[in-house]
Amino acid sequence: MTTTYNVYKVYFSQASGPSHVGIALVPAQLIDQGRGRFYHVKGNVGMGMDYESRPAYNFARSKSYEKSECVCQLPKSNLEKFEEIAASQPPPHDERVFFEKNPDPPAPDCATWVDEVMAQVQQLS
Repeated sequence: MTTTYNVYKVYFSQASGPSHVGIALVPAQLIDQGRGRFYHVKGNVGMGMDYESRPAYNFARSKSYEKSECVCQLPKSNLEKFEEIAASQPPPHDERVFFEKNPDPPAPDCATWVDEVMAQVQQLS
């Protein structure tokens, strides 16, 4: 029975640009730490990205999987709060990417979203 989740930043290669980043929650007792709940934003920053959560995802078997980094642990009792934080964090949207080659400050992306979610999650501990 799950009592604690390992929280991972998960990186995936993309055809161009920096790696795509998401968050995975994997039950700490599982030997296979490459699958679990998955949260990320997807799409185009200029058009506005969309939030997506998956209750089960075998992220380590994705063809584009690069690596995962365990950043903290989350008690199961905080799962609902985690999901509220992830769902309420606005997905990146910055139309400047259509008009400016190098916006200053840089346009937010999926990594920005992950960092913002994780900053709030780490306050739960």
